[in-house]
Amino acid sequence: MRVRHGVTALLAVVAFGAVPAQAGAATPIAEPTVTSAEYPDDNAWHPGAGVPGSFTFGAAGDDSVVGFYWGNTDPPGTFVAADHAGGSATVSYTPQASGPDDLYVVSVDSAGNRSPQHVHHFYVQSTEPVVSGPRETGVGIPADFRFSPGMADVVSYTYRIDSGPETTVAAPAGATVTASIVTATRGFHRLNVWSTTSTGLTSGTASDGYSASDAPLVASTDYPDFVSSGGPGITGTFTLTPRMPGVVEYVYYFYEDWDNPTVVPAGPDGRASFTYTPAASGYYPMQVYSRTADGTQSGLGREYYIAVK
Repeated sequence: MRVRHGVTALLAVVAFGAVPAQAGAATPIAEPTVTSAEYPDDNAWHPGAGVPGSFTFGAAGDDSVVGFYWGNTDPPGTFVAADHAGGSATVSYTPQASGPDDLYVVSVDSAGNRSPQHVHHFYVQSTEPVVSGPRETGVGIPADFRFSPGMADVVSYTYRIDSGPETTVAAPAGATVTASIVTATRGFHRLNVWSTTSTGLTSGTASDGYSASDAPLVASTDYPDFVSSGGPGITGTFTLTPRMPGVVEYVYYFYEDWDNPTVVPAGPDGRASFTYTPAASGYYPMQVYSRTADGTQSGLGREYYIAVK
């Protein structure tokens, strides 16, 4: 028996129409509610980085909800059971940095079906310590960095260079401290610092970038670097400061006289000075290196520009 085209089309409509009807029969799970006394979603600033808060997830009246997935990443991956079907759950979450933060939460039923996602948006006050120090340090010699509290009752600071070991320095309650920090290698580094209170509460982490160089420092009040000063026949004194341990001498040369370096012995503290008298106006670029007793020369030289009026 042949099936006519009109009957075939009708059967197709019935067959395909059955699928959406079945899919729509299930009742969607309600989007959860999220409340927090410490970190409400109210566009205001609240406790601070490192300060824990309690967050309560509610089923919004949906009795099929047996738990929640939550986390600060989208989608959330941590499960917590509700206290009863259609009930709630409370978790503790500690923001690690100041600024805006989000918790992502979905409800789930016993079959594993998930609700639409709720985003709890809140703002975290800064508790990170204030870090101040040089933009450039030496290599293998100490440099002073100052740590000031960003929260109350701070009794210690902990710092780490890049991913290196942690070092903790004690502080009188609420005081600023100076830490003498040694950087072992040349290049750019990141100093990470956080504080701890007398009750063990940890602040957010401050991150301060700086560079380390073994090139000696060069200074002169007579001819400051790249500043038009002095004049022909006027002698300038230049002070050299080591940026690596064990320096016993310095070598410097002017760019127009590469093959004629001058060696200057260092004193017991590694410092040295020399004088130079320019014969004419103009620029006199020079390069300065330091050396140790075994002949090791600093990997980097310091460029300095004498600008003679």
